[in-house]
Amino acid sequence: MILLNTIFASFITINILVIVGMGIILTVAFFIVNRQLAITTSKNRMLKAITHYVEHHEINNEEEQPDAQLTELGKNYKRAFESTLSAMSFYTPDGTLIDVNPAMRKLCNFDDKGDTYYLNVNMFDTPHLEKDFERDRTEEFHVCQHMYQPEIGIDQFIEAKIRPVFDNEGNRAFYMFAARDITDERKTYLEQQHRDKELQDANSTILKYESELHYLLESSKMFVWHTIDKEGIIHFSQSLRDKGYTETFEEYLSSINISQRQQAAQALGELLSSNKPLNTVHLFDRTFLDDQSGWYLISGIPFHNEDGQKTGYMGIVKDVSELMEAQEKLKEETQRAENSGRLKSAFLANMTHEIRTPLNAIVGFSDLLQMVDVPEDRQEFIRIIRNNCDMLMRLIDDILEASDMNQGPQSIHPEDVDFAVAFNDICETLRQRVQDPNVTFIAENTYQSFNTCIDKGRIQQVVTNFVTNAVKYTKEGHIKVGYQYTTCPNRPSDSEKGLYIYCEDTGAGIPKDKQADVFKRFVKLNDFVQGTGLGLSISKSIAERCNGDIGVTSEGEGHGSTFWLWIPCQLKG
Repeated sequence: MILLNTIFASFITINILVIVGMGIILTVAFFIVNRQLAITTSKNRMLKAITHYVEHHEINNEEEQPDAQLTELGKNYKRAFESTLSAMSFYTPDGTLIDVNPAMRKLCNFDDKGDTYYLNVNMFDTPHLEKDFERDRTEEFHVCQHMYQPEIGIDQFIEAKIRPVFDNEGNRAFYMFAARDITDERKTYLEQQHRDKELQDANSTILKYESELHYLLESSKMFVWHTIDKEGIIHFSQSLRDKGYTETFEEYLSSINISQRQQAAQALGELLSSNKPLNTVHLFDRTFLDDQSGWYLISGIPFHNEDGQKTGYMGIVKDVSELMEAQEKLKEETQRAENSGRLKSAFLANMTHEIRTPLNAIVGFSDLLQMVDVPEDRQEFIRIIRNNCDMLMRLIDDILEASDMNQGPQSIHPEDVDFAVAFNDICETLRQRVQDPNVTFIAENTYQSFNTCIDKGRIQQVVTNFVTNAVKYTKEGHIKVGYQYTTCPNRPSDSEKGLYIYCEDTGAGIPKDKQADVFKRFVKLNDFVQGTGLGLSISKSIAERCNGDIGVTSEGEGHGSTFWLWIPCQLKG
């Protein structure tokens, strides 16, 4: 009975071992296919322990010889262990090396020196584990580290897993050590990191350059543009990354001023059919930025595809409106300077003539005066001398007044005055200047009293200039001087009233296109008429200093003219 029980128990044990052996084979196959470095279940750990027991346990009792089938399974496992590509080794629970497979021998550089080193060094005392791995550890240990052992010629990076394997009773049977060389992977990873860093640095540099470019383009009112000829479109942008704005060739041409549109269309047509650089300036009625007109400098070069075919143009667009305006002002100022120089030269030449004419008369008639005995003749000579002295004084006054205008604004000193009385006094003085019997001098004073606060001397200076010019250009008819208290003719919307003085003549008249020029310095419409060309310019300065206005109206040559002055003032009483 005992024998039967023993046989029955052995039979059960054999069946269990067969099942366990098959599980071990399946586990090893799974390990080879997936190249895993760890056993995943407690059942596998138990099977490993049994396998280790079958392969290495010393049998002392011949009656307890292991079953042949179990031995064969252990050998199969041993062959799988030897042939797997994964580097594996086994250690006893106290850290002594039991066995290594060829892959591990290759990884760890096992030779005579290596064998001696690993057999004599405890696993727990190796330099790469002694500080990190705990002997009482029950869970799997996973580590990636630099394996540097120059004494046996090892310098590499490995990824390793150490798993304790337990028997059925939960005792630690052995340690399974699996590893793989990751030196090349690490090198590849580091190289990839380095390339990523270089790429990030390059992107950062590009973004920086783009930001700087955007700032420069925006602050200098410039745009980058490029065309796509086959699509007939133009892109404008202040950043190389952002396209900004797109318009068709037709929209582009329609935004150019009509005076330059045909020229621009011709230039665009030549651009599409040529390979030459572009450099032109156009006046735009509007742009994609706003509806304001402006001048833009457009420059660019053609660009080509990989086959060398031209696909479009690219370049910059710059707002040069301020530059064009400055150039235009420079031209005007240059022309004005040239005219001023010419006028000053003419002025100096005229001054020689204007000053010498009255001087010659004064000197000549003064010499003749002492030889004339007839009282009427002497009186006439004295009158001529006085007239020429007065003319010379007025010339000198105009020159001095013009010089004062260059130094600074003329001074104005208003005072209380009855202008009705002052006007009559002015007209009596001016009446003597009209000596042509064919010209009648008329003074219109409709006020008995006109009390106000003005600079009478400056007003008399302006009226004197008006009448003097009228006398020069009027050969017949009349010269009429008058004043009113009314609003300014040039300020119809202004209700403010002031003193309006006019001088009307039936003289030569002034062409409409030259009426604005007569108030400029050194301007004379007739070079054969005496004068410096400064009187009306001085009068205009006086009007401006009084916060007033000045002007002339004429229907043109042969229709006479009316010069007027208006200054704001209050009529008192």
